[in-house]
Amino acid sequence: MENIIYDILFFLIVFLVIFVINYISSLKKLKKKKKLELVDYLVTRFKLSPKKIKARKMVLTISLINAFIISSVATCITMLDISFIWQFMIGFVLVFALIYSLYEIYGRYLVNKGYGKENRK
Repeated sequence: MENIIYDILFFLIVFLVIFVINYISSLKKLKKKKKLELVDYLVTRFKLSPKKIKARKMVLTISLINAFIISSVATCITMLDISFIWQFMIGFVLVFALIYSLYEIYGRYLVNKGYGKENRK
């Protein structure tokens, strides 16, 4: 039972640290009018309308997704009692799988919410 509490606590601490760092750095880029790569990726991948997108709201959601990916992989990897190289390889696969799946879900959510380009013929 103690391991579960420590794992949840570790997850929450890593989640909060990554979220704050990612959110602050994204807001700084947004204030300097720099392009955010992940927002551009979502716009091109899902054919979203750049005029409809609220960048601050997307930065918050993207920061939450990134923090969840990093903290969940870190928590899963630290729970495994195997050699370092195997932890590294499993973590690498998990990171790519979570990035692809969570951004795919978020992009489809944005399209369903009406942020997509309208096809006018």
